[in-house]
Amino acid sequence: MNTEERFVVKQIVGRALDKGYLLSVDDGEDFPIQNSNDAEAVMGQLGHCDEEWLIVSNPDAKRIGAIFLIYGNDADEVVADCTDKPEILEIVG
Repeated sequence: MNTEERFVVKQIVGRALDKGYLLSVDDGEDFPIQNSNDAEAVMGQLGHCDEEWLIVSNPDAKRIGAIFLIYGNDADEVVADCTDKPEILEIVG
């Protein structure tokens, strides 16, 4: 993940956590972090693969949706897809 992509992803993580959501990272093989409200820990687990899913859950750990991140394109393309729900769309910005 380059600097511009990291900036965009950090904003998304921050908005999600500010709303009280929990975040998990799915790297395609494992979940290196699950239901976390620690921005630094979440960011530390993102960007190790070419593509990852950021799973968004409510405070009771019930999944709300997901954001599909792909690295290596322009920063405005780092969010490749996401769940089409108002809660997720608001986080993605």
